[in-house]
Amino acid sequence: MARTVRNQARDRHSQIRARALRKATVVHDGSAFQLAADLRAYGFDVAEGPLLASATLRGNLGSLAVIATRPGATRSERMQNWTRQLCWDGATLLAVGAAMGPVAEFFGSRRATPAPEPVGGRLSDANCGAQGLFTGLPETFRLALPAGDRLPASELSSELRATAQTHDGELIGASHVFRPVHLLHAGAMESADVRSAVLNNLLRLIRENGGRAF
Repeated sequence: MARTVRNQARDRHSQIRARALRKATVVHDGSAFQLAADLRAYGFDVAEGPLLASATLRGNLGSLAVIATRPGATRSERMQNWTRQLCWDGATLLAVGAAMGPVAEFFGSRRATPAPEPVGGRLSDANCGAQGLFTGLPETFRLALPAGDRLPASELSSELRATAQTHDGELIGASHVFRPVHLLHAGAMESADVRSAVLNNLLRLIRENGGRAF
């Protein structure tokens, strides 16, 4: 009887933990509706954009927090407040698109200087170290990179390690050396193969390593 009670308690604990691991908060400016839909397909209970109208996030954000923006949105006071709160929350954090810059700056990287003119979209080969969010991908793969500000991998602080970059040094992905924080270029989410690998690796890291890449 006592063993049955213990087993039931363990089962309840496992169920509660599984539900906690499947809660996600997605803060975005309209650029991540598809990402939120993908996370739901992976079994996450997702709260997103329009539900988070307040500048202050409240309550349990879950095991995964995503902040995704287009160029131009990252310098608003509200976005900066969200960035600071998400970085300190403790959940696995994924910064996508223009949100990479403010999160990188939060961890000591130099502020990227916006291009004087919008950079046009282009095709580029990217190199990855087959680690973190890019585990299992070929060493070199091609991406269509949308127009927007470029974040040079050379601008990263020692707290962040680049895991993928283009041949000319544009950052495609990076992870914090000991925190569960990841940066991801919007172009990486436009490729079906890369997108699938990134999401699968993200879930694996949350499940097996507390979201940390290293």
